[in-house]
Amino acid sequence: MEYRIENLDFEFEVAGVKKRVETSKAFEIVPKLWNEAEKNGLLKQLIDMSWENPKCKLESLLGISGETSTIEGDEFNYMLGVRYESTIPDGMEKILIPKSTWAVFPNGKNVWKRIYTEWLPTSGYDLADAPCIECFYPPGHMPHSEIWVPVAVDIK
Repeated sequence: MEYRIENLDFEFEVAGVKKRVETSKAFEIVPKLWNEAEKNGLLKQLIDMSWENPKCKLESLLGISGETSTIEGDEFNYMLGVRYESTIPDGMEKILIPKSTWAVFPNGKNVWKRIYTEWLPTSGYDLADAPCIECFYPPGHMPHSEIWVPVAVDIK
């Protein structure tokens, strides 16, 4: 699998809107959340917020999955957000993403499944204690989107 390792040696805040997602329907529900955000103006608001004080490679629309890299249970929180340091608008909340090492994958068909079933077991890495991030870049950027998975070196 194509991937690269990124080390972000700083924590950062993400502001946005959290939604509860049924785990078994996540691949159906999450795209609907983004479509709804485009229709109700949230997407434009997040894009505008993303241009304030850019600092890192994750200056784009972010989909934050859960609180840790392992989603367990029937539901999880999914945040539509952006890296943001200012006072958040009404109706939004902030989460803190810890500094971490990230395995970064171009997003595509079955990538999530392949990360967990093919790449992770043979990679020499373990999952780290941070959420996974879908990063949706502006038009013209290649790749269009990436999946950032927090990892730590496997010391077994």
